[in-house]
Amino acid sequence: MKRIGAALASILTAVALSGCSGSIFGDDAEEAAAQAAQLPHKIPVERIETMELGRLYDGYMLTAYAIAPGVGYYQPELRPRYEGGLSADGFYEFDFLVRPPEDLTIDPGAPLSARMVRGDFELPVDKLRGAAGVRVWSAQDSVEGRF
Repeated sequence: MKRIGAALASILTAVALSGCSGSIFGDDAEEAAAQAAQLPHKIPVERIETMELGRLYDGYMLTAYAIAPGVGYYQPELRPRYEGGLSADGFYEFDFLVRPPEDLTIDPGAPLSARMVRGDFELPVDKLRGAAGVRVWSAQDSVEGRF
């Protein structure tokens, strides 16, 4: 009976470990970087629909909703401009970017609600000193909010 239990445990361990693709020596970071290099570059959303500044305990949460160029765009990102520093007029500025799908022919006539994406960015209070507000850019427009 002990042999069957030991054999079953060995088989289960082998099956569980066969699904692991990572290495304990840190190859996962290199593999992830190689996979990211194969993805299409992110592009700006068509336009910003709304932007909200929500108050957090130690800063603000910037949330923006936008219309993507089509259906299937993913990984929305609010990417800071000026290496995260302030613009000349005292605003933190962000580009709202999305990654295009592999198949760009997916339902080009889809309603706007199917193309809506959301991006978030946390603004810690120590970075907000001296800032006038935030501005989010798309391919066609920008929206700003003051503190």
